[in-house]
Amino acid sequence: MAYLTMPSFLNSMKKIAMLDRRLLALLLRPVIADRRRLLMALLILIGATALDVIGPWLTKYYLDSFLVPGDLRPTPLVILVTLYLVTQCLAALGRYLQTLSFARIALDAVLDIRKRLFRHVLHLPQHVHDATPVGEMISRVTNDTDALRELYVAFLATVLQNVVLLVGILIAMAVMDLRLMAVAAMLIPAALAVIWCYQRLSGPAAMEVRRLRAEQNTRINEAISGMTVLQSYNQIGRYSEHFHTINASQYQARMRTVRISGLFLRSAIDLIGVVILAGLLLGYGLDHLQGAGEIGVLYAFVTYLGRVSEPLIEITQRFNIFQQASVAGTRLLALFDQPQATLGGDSRPIVTPHYHLNELSFCHYGADKYTLHDVTLDIAPGSFIGVVGPTGSGKSTLLDLLSGLKPATSGTLILDNRPMASIAPATINDAVATVPQEPFIRSTTLRDNLLLDRDIDETALRQALDDAQLNDLIARLPEGLDTRLGERGLTLSTGERQLLALARALLRQPQILLLDEATASVDSATEKRLQRALEALRGRVTLIVVAHRLSTIRHADSIIVMAGGRIVEQGHHETLLTYRNGYYYRLWHHRIQAQA
Repeated sequence: MAYLTMPSFLNSMKKIAMLDRRLLALLLRPVIADRRRLLMALLILIGATALDVIGPWLTKYYLDSFLVPGDLRPTPLVILVTLYLVTQCLAALGRYLQTLSFARIALDAVLDIRKRLFRHVLHLPQHVHDATPVGEMISRVTNDTDALRELYVAFLATVLQNVVLLVGILIAMAVMDLRLMAVAAMLIPAALAVIWCYQRLSGPAAMEVRRLRAEQNTRINEAISGMTVLQSYNQIGRYSEHFHTINASQYQARMRTVRISGLFLRSAIDLIGVVILAGLLLGYGLDHLQGAGEIGVLYAFVTYLGRVSEPLIEITQRFNIFQQASVAGTRLLALFDQPQATLGGDSRPIVTPHYHLNELSFCHYGADKYTLHDVTLDIAPGSFIGVVGPTGSGKSTLLDLLSGLKPATSGTLILDNRPMASIAPATINDAVATVPQEPFIRSTTLRDNLLLDRDIDETALRQALDDAQLNDLIARLPEGLDTRLGERGLTLSTGERQLLALARALLRQPQILLLDEATASVDSATEKRLQRALEALRGRVTLIVVAHRLSTIRHADSIIVMAGGRIVEQGHHETLLTYRNGYYYRLWHHRIQAQA
């Protein structure tokens, strides 16, 4: 068995303290930023608490000054009852106003955190998104920030309100009887000890609940996205069983948190409150035996003690929310800790879309696995470059580097006589457009999918549709450009979605157009339309086309053949076919045999 040494223990405590400070900074930054509203809410809270605390004191005053001595005149009673009602009504109004104020502060704080988190996610490197399940990313942006909302709305306001109430009650007790106040105040450290034990025991269970919720979201996203595959391969039962296992694990983790909460929250505080009440009655009784007791003081202290117990119970119960929010905040910090993509600052427009690659290499996800090795290449402006090779040869990685989505691990990548890493992303995006293998299609209209909320005139739109060979499709659609495409554009064929993605890229009027396996899943007719589109664009833009079908890039100015992350052959179609038993020769003849 390994034992924890003192240095390792101190190091662990240092890490925990650092995490707690960073977590507090994350949670409190948006609240402190709005100091004026926070100060106003605190002032309203203090005023409402003071009015609330006055009630039992007024009752105590009437009992000891009028009722016990036998002074039953109606005038003092009416005055005190009126004061009591007025103070309690004002206290209720104050509580309402401070609840609104804290709710507004809380919602603004969550809005700030969610905006910063989503902005951070949008700027994360591509490899982080590749390695993180979509459901987990969604869970962090939605569920975890919702947990913080509960922290602000249900925890922060409640704790502040009850802490101020406790301070007010203790002051009122001290004014009446300092010794009895000391007995009642023992409830507070006892409650703090209960809260400390609760936090230490419930933390791992709360973390497990959060982890399993993220896994649930991941499985749901996978099931909905791949429903066709699950049904056609008869995997519904297996997937349901797997999801049931995750649900059962989450149920067990939640039951652990419920058991811990039931033991350490209300039950423990109620028991401590009963013990303190017994001590209070004992202390009062001893004073009374010596002739020093006042019935009004006893009534006020019993009333105040009840009001001390309730805030402490509320605070401890809210610590369940605090525990969940702490876990969520820790997960958000882990996401914030992911370094953003390194962005260049050179925003000068691209003048000459000329690529020069010299011994360019890329290491997959920062591991010791290179997907590109020492690639040296020169791509002249306006040229048509085809890229072919077997699966896993590094073709898509090469396009990711050329589009600026991923930074090179080593070597140099020059665009427009400037290092690619020094150019601002917006400048690269203005010059370089990519048509991915799986186009992103929104469930809105065809026009919305083409424009993507950009302000583009009708002439440019029609030109892009013509270049992308989409006019025939628009003529067939019932409402033309205003036809709704449905979820993921399933009303269109695979080829039509590719043509849409091509038209959308052309609307940016790019200088460089990258196509990643655009013809891999299309029929022959659509492939010919894409070929006509590429021929129409030839010379106007630099074309770099990764192709599964060699016929797509047969007439390219130069064809790059990749294998194992390296360029193994390069040249025209006819030239490459002269290399007997070469990579391209074998690919071409496999294609001919497949068509025979």
